[in-house]
Amino acid sequence: MSPLILLVDVNEASPVIVLPLEQAGYQVVHVSNTSDASSYAAHNPVNLLLLNIGDEQADTQGLIRILQQNHPHVPLFAMTSSDEEDHIVSCFEQGAHDVIVLPFYPRVFQARVANLLRIFGIERDVKRAIEAGDLHIDNASRMVSRGGQKLELTPKEFDLLLHLAIHLNQVCSRQQILKDVWKHDYIVDTNVVDVYIRHLRVKVDKGYKFKMIRTERGIGYSLRTPTVSE
Repeated sequence: MSPLILLVDVNEASPVIVLPLEQAGYQVVHVSNTSDASSYAAHNPVNLLLLNIGDEQADTQGLIRILQQNHPHVPLFAMTSSDEEDHIVSCFEQGAHDVIVLPFYPRVFQARVANLLRIFGIERDVKRAIEAGDLHIDNASRMVSRGGQKLELTPKEFDLLLHLAIHLNQVCSRQQILKDVWKHDYIVDTNVVDVYIRHLRVKVDKGYKFKMIRTERGIGYSLRTPTVSE
């Protein structure tokens, strides 16, 4: 199993945080407060606590201390929108094992998450490639092929296909796709999802008897494999 990351996001910035983690193959569970975090961690093997405190308010910094005290053996990664020296130092003093300032470079964020897990001796079993029937998606190189034939996708088409593949054989709502692929404040018209799905269907399904990209009427879309009964 891939490492499980528990995101405690009090500022609802989760899409920009979750997508790089999912692209790196991590399992991500999102809660909005420390109480829910402690409840979840009490019954599940959490490998990393990721806290988005957002700003330099003293009360949000206190969340670091609460999580560190409740889960002393779990690495704690704090995210903040403030680059003030005193604030960042205070985060470490409260118990954070690493701190990153928003916005960040996704690959730097992924590397620091991996480094923190490695320091704590947590095995990485991150899938660099996803196999879905005859569809092959390589996360590292962002290359996609079906039936051995390379597919030329735009960056956003790749992100959308990867999102569907991560949730293989599950229904993804348009709203969730917008949040995770286009972010909260970027697109508000769900029609953009439909447009990109049409593009993907041409590139992924055209010429193949089995159509992998399915419309879930009234809900959204899914990526299906032939082995799953419809």
